[in-house]
Amino acid sequence: MTRHKRWTIALFIFPCLCFLIVWVSFLNTSIIDDDQGMRYTIPQGASIKSVTQDLSSLNVIHHPFLFNLFVYLKGNKHELKAGEYLFPKGTTPARLLNQITTGTGMFHYTFTIIAGWNFKSLRAMLEQEPDLEHTSASMSDAAIMNYLGQPTLNPEGRFFPDTYYFSKGSSDLLLLKRAFKKMQNKLNAAWQERDSDLPYQTQNEVLTVASLVEKETPLNQERPMISGVIVNRLKKNMLLQIDPTVIYAVSTHYDGVISKKDLSSSNPYNTYKHKGLPPAPIAIPSMESIQAAVHPQHHNYYYFVAKSHLPREGHQFSATLIEHNMAVINAREHQEYFNDDLIRSYFKDEWYAKIPHL
Repeated sequence: MTRHKRWTIALFIFPCLCFLIVWVSFLNTSIIDDDQGMRYTIPQGASIKSVTQDLSSLNVIHHPFLFNLFVYLKGNKHELKAGEYLFPKGTTPARLLNQITTGTGMFHYTFTIIAGWNFKSLRAMLEQEPDLEHTSASMSDAAIMNYLGQPTLNPEGRFFPDTYYFSKGSSDLLLLKRAFKKMQNKLNAAWQERDSDLPYQTQNEVLTVASLVEKETPLNQERPMISGVIVNRLKKNMLLQIDPTVIYAVSTHYDGVISKKDLSSSNPYNTYKHKGLPPAPIAIPSMESIQAAVHPQHHNYYYFVAKSHLPREGHQFSATLIEHNMAVINAREHQEYFNDDLIRSYFKDEWYAKIPHL
């Protein structure tokens, strides 16, 4: 090989080698330096060319030619996944292309389902979430349950309270489906480990009891005790007389006070009129309330009353009606909202004295 040819080859190889070094360095050098990363949305139908130009104008991709060459060699220039991405600190052009062509690393929003909500409240809060697609807005409750594959099931209490992550534009039905499946799994597991002497025949009854416990107290230490009261009263064939069931039955016009009309309502949820459990849950129960329903505390209490209007002060539990009436009198001295006078006025005095109540 002549000296001239060697110089010709060297002059060709050297710039190619320099270009290769620059290109590899570009692909593996961080383009995101913000500790919080960068959020970026790729709309439906966007092309890699338009995204590259946009990221270049945002001073993210400094050498669009080198990036486009990488895209060309990768052969996936038409495979962008629409969505809102989070490019974390340290993202390189190579990692960025991998994200937007595989749909990984999208920015996730959160929606929290709160224990104690009823299904109407859950639907209202979903409709207020701006980053969800409100697919269910025009659907009835029955249509939603049909979508979930349970057309005959009451939706009340069926969605597990937790924080759920979703990408922008996701359907609210998909979120409900995840919450529904999670509640089923949690309830199935609790049912398998339930105490052997419970007066419940179905998981629906356990979920219903858990919802009653949830609405009665926010205190974890009280949940098994209240569950135990419910068990004791059911075994004695006593009316449960739980105020939240009455409130649920008349929720459309409830103004903070239970009326005589409410107490005399024939609504199947009115546990002052109908023995046994309500036909379905009245709210979304927490895992603590579900555990309390399947593992009630064994005691001889049949009554309880809130000690004050402050939930953290809990309830006074009583074994006899005489003890309970004394607890009621004491509670009335410490809370203005207590409604026992109204309940007493509804029942005849001689009948009221014989009827166990909560």
